Amino acid sequence: MQHFSTQRVILTRTGNRSPLFLVEVFNLNSEQRKYIAEIVKIVAIAQFGLIGYTGLIERNLLFMIGSALIFVNLVAYGLMILNGEQSE
Repeated sequence: MQHFSTQRVILTRTGNRSPLFLVEVFNLNSEQRKYIAEIVKIVAIAQFGLIGYTGLIERNLLFMIGSALIFVNLVAYGLMILNGEQSE
């Protein structure tokens, strides 16, 4: 008797621990990548405005630094999405 796993494994060239894993799974074209990167940028600016401004008003340095780090990470992720297609 054979046992078959019910889990579905999707292998991509970036691997399943890469930040671009979901982008690769959906096999997005360049226009879709630009759209998602723009959304990531908008989210980065929005969180920086909300959390960073809250930290500024409340004079909470931890909020301001944390918000700046999140902003930088999201912008870097957006750039990774945009540049992912060029490595082929």
